[in-house]
Amino acid sequence: MKPFALLVLVAVISCKKKEYTGKVWFSEPSDKAEVTSPVKFGMQVEGMTVKPAGAIEEGTGHFHILINKEAIAAGQVVINDEFHKHYGKGQTEDTIDLKPGDYRITLQFADGAHVSYGSAWSQTISLKVKAKAAGGEEE
Repeated sequence: MKPFALLVLVAVISCKKKEYTGKVWFSEPSDKAEVTSPVKFGMQVEGMTVKPAGAIEEGTGHFHILINKEAIAAGQVVINDEFHKHYGKGQTEDTIDLKPGDYRITLQFADGAHVSYGSAWSQTISLKVKAKAAGGEEE
């Protein structure tokens, strides 16, 4: 029986997912920025590769922008609604219309099935979206 137990142990160890180290971040805007709408977001990742959603490929994923939402726990699916923007085509930038006010914006990286890699693969920034004056200038 011992050889069988050893075989099972080796199989379990070899099936364990590889741990990746790295980070995601917004290349723009910066934390605590004051901006006007529409807001341009640049998304970056280090330690994994951006790929479109669909195929589950180890070490790859795509971005999600969460508006006034916290990072999604590892293993949880990122829902799709007005507060959870999906970039399943592998996009690395977007422009989002936001009403004037204070926001917490979270960048979340997830696999091809929208399953989150967790808070280690997220970044949250604060933004103040300012109203535009009647002539289109910032107030």
